[in-house]
Amino acid sequence: MLKDKKEVREVFSYPLLKAMAHRRTRRFPLGCKMEEGTLKYASQNPPVPLNDIETAILCWAGTGITGTIAADMPTNDVQGSMYTSWTGRTTPYACNVHNMKLFFTNDKGLFVYDPKKATKSVEIDTEEDWDRIQDYFKQDTVKISDGRFAMVPETLVRIVHWNTNKPGTTLFMPILEISEEYLDAVIAVFMGEGYKVFDDIKKTGPAGIKKWIDNGTLKGPDVPLSSMEYTIFLGNLAPPFHALQNIQLMAEAMGLGSIIMTGYIGIVALQSLGFRYNMAKEESGAMLGMNPVGLDGIFESYQPPYYKTMNDAVDAFIERKFGSNGMYTPEYKGLVPFNKNWKKVQPGYAVPSKKVIQITKDYCNYVFDTYGRFPATFDTIVMPEWLQVHHLEQEFYDKYGLDNLLNETHKKHMDLWHKGANRVTAKPKKKGASLR
Repeated sequence: MLKDKKEVREVFSYPLLKAMAHRRTRRFPLGCKMEEGTLKYASQNPPVPLNDIETAILCWAGTGITGTIAADMPTNDVQGSMYTSWTGRTTPYACNVHNMKLFFTNDKGLFVYDPKKATKSVEIDTEEDWDRIQDYFKQDTVKISDGRFAMVPETLVRIVHWNTNKPGTTLFMPILEISEEYLDAVIAVFMGEGYKVFDDIKKTGPAGIKKWIDNGTLKGPDVPLSSMEYTIFLGNLAPPFHALQNIQLMAEAMGLGSIIMTGYIGIVALQSLGFRYNMAKEESGAMLGMNPVGLDGIFESYQPPYYKTMNDAVDAFIERKFGSNGMYTPEYKGLVPFNKNWKKVQPGYAVPSKKVIQITKDYCNYVFDTYGRFPATFDTIVMPEWLQVHHLEQEFYDKYGLDNLLNETHKKHMDLWHKGANRVTAKPKKKGASLR
């Protein structure tokens, strides 16, 4: 059991504020070499990959299950029924739409980690629960392919070529799919605020919803299509950044090196990973051409080719939330925040009418038919940043007087987590030796 492992106990007792104060990017992995500049160095130690417990804890830190959300909002307001899950994670999501999956690659292959269900309101509450972290990793990690995912060197900025995706390292790649929250948002604004969305890109007037404006159904403010989409885009970007911050803080507590990086063209990464994409219609005025829409069987968005039409995509989304055993139905079988009061609380939630659903379909069909992509102005699937975690080459830091930036957790990591295997060979400095 994890509670019986000293290294795990130390991680769970590591102070958050200490991890924040000591958080650093430490770039030099075991088994690596830097061949340029005045900090040239070649590691004499073989690379050591993360073990399964290390990887499981890092994945859980990024996007693990924490229990149920509080859902403490007015139920009679449309905002109360914007959630798409009652399950909480270590990373916050807009409307709790779990639209990010954590891909990672190491020497063994390419994987995706995506835990689904909570078993109680606080999932990791006592040390008896720690094994759930390992259980989720075993149950909800899918292997996509054997061998390390090969990045395209030309799409990496040259400064990270020397240490990126080398043997022994693990790359975490949070990938975000935005069509789900897009649908959630437009249903909410048509249901609540009554936005009169107009196409400011093609200058063609209402975005497929003229009928509903003319008959007085939509009475809200005039909102430009590009402005609404930009707001949705910004509101969805947070989870990948939160996830990587969580992973880096956990790496700090564990005594591992880590580096958060951009320097990789997301669309190329997604193509290399095997994602499908749609092309914008010629002369549509769309700001972007290629639009990544999904990885078959792993991560599929709400649009063609995964649904025949946008009508079908909207229907599928509504069914998932409000249909048979949907999370807002009285007979919902999953864990909810109000287990003792569900029958009392549930009737208060606002449900979209047939009219609102049709307005949503008209709008979504307009966007997809006009631009050949959904959304019109940003990619459905994005990978904004990624993070590498590795065991540190401590000899490099000793040689260049950077060992004062290594904590005790870094210095004892190999003995604690790997029983001294492939331990670094640097000799300790004599007492009083200068760090400068």
